Amino acid sequence: MKITFICAVFPPEPAPAGVMAHQLATRLAQDGHDVTMVVPIPNRPEGVIYPGYKKRLFSRTVTSEGYTVVHCANWLIGKRRRSANRILENITFGISGALAVWREKRPDVMITETWPLFAASFCTTLARWWGIPYLYYVQDVYPEAAEDAGIFRSAGIITSACRWWDRYLCSHSARVIVISETMRKLLAETRRLPDDRLTVIPNWIDESAFGVWHGESKWRHSQCIPNNAFVALFAGTLGTVSGVDVLVDVARIIQGEIDVLLLCVGEGGLKQAMLDESSSLRLKNIRFLPFQPSERVPEVQASCDVALLTMRPDSSDSSVPSKLISYLAAARPVICAANAESAVARTVMDAEAGIVVSPGDAQAIAEAILRLKREPETARQMGRNARQYFEKYYTLERAYLQFSDLIRQIDGA
Repeated sequence: MKITFICAVFPPEPAPAGVMAHQLATRLAQDGHDVTMVVPIPNRPEGVIYPGYKKRLFSRTVTSEGYTVVHCANWLIGKRRRSANRILENITFGISGALAVWREKRPDVMITETWPLFAASFCTTLARWWGIPYLYYVQDVYPEAAEDAGIFRSAGIITSACRWWDRYLCSHSARVIVISETMRKLLAETRRLPDDRLTVIPNWIDESAFGVWHGESKWRHSQCIPNNAFVALFAGTLGTVSGVDVLVDVARIIQGEIDVLLLCVGEGGLKQAMLDESSSLRLKNIRFLPFQPSERVPEVQASCDVALLTMRPDSSDSSVPSKLISYLAAARPVICAANAESAVARTVMDAEAGIVVSPGDAQAIAEAILRLKREPETARQMGRNARQYFEKYYTLERAYLQFSDLIRQIDGA
């Protein structure tokens, strides 16, 4: 079967969605499908083109894994990541992506996993013109995610128009793929979609590449983290929706615990403000590091004693942080500061893999960290539960079987 997959992020960019798209394309090609990935020129998260790539309108390569990747030129967001640049990035990739799909000729099935709404619309319009089915693969629900980030005003004209637009894209797809049950319920209610239009396929990690790390961590040693330090790790995007800035207040609360270190690994819009505030407070128990190479992520995750997942108090289930899956895979207990009914909180509770506290509650997060420090056996059992839950629900093999079954259903419809 000829499958064209339009994806907004792709390796060597470190975003988990891109890594998963690469893994999915590889498995589909191994099963004999003719797969073409249409992606932007690598530039995220900094908005700067990666070494070895040039800004050309199109660049086509057949990979060693057996699929074709077409890089398309688009407007770069830049290091400041301004809203106007994001919109231009969205529109220009939608246009260049649709042109690339046209050049690659008519596929049997199209998968769109790109920024709503412009980038998705151009390619899905082409799919409808060709009369082929498309799968609308949703990682973040828009405009709800933009409302959470403060980009759009709730109940505004723009928000209402975007929601109508997204409903149009959903209703004309062969199937809408979402990554959590709570996201399915959100779309079913707000887009008025029947149950048979929605399919839940949770995100995943390749279990063969993310084993439980045993033994001394050379990465931890390279970062000069003392052996006796109790490390609480936040790993991922330090963006507005994450609510990660609460960790500066957590560090202030527990600064008397000299052997506890809060470690924030990643980049994002809140990072500089957190650096400035922790510096002004002269906090020595919180440290910031950039994103680490993907091959070292299992070791980085294993270097902590507890993993931290924070969300803004007013955040919805329009997006689900992918960091939770890597925390579970690393067999580490999770302190989850999120609404109790959210997808992440319910996962942590169902797995018995950690402690759930109210979002934005620095005191509760601090107390949870200190509790797990005092109760090492409780923390170890939560970590074991986390890995078992990961192996049951969040592996590449499980996700691929769902995808391949769905593609066969669509092709046979």
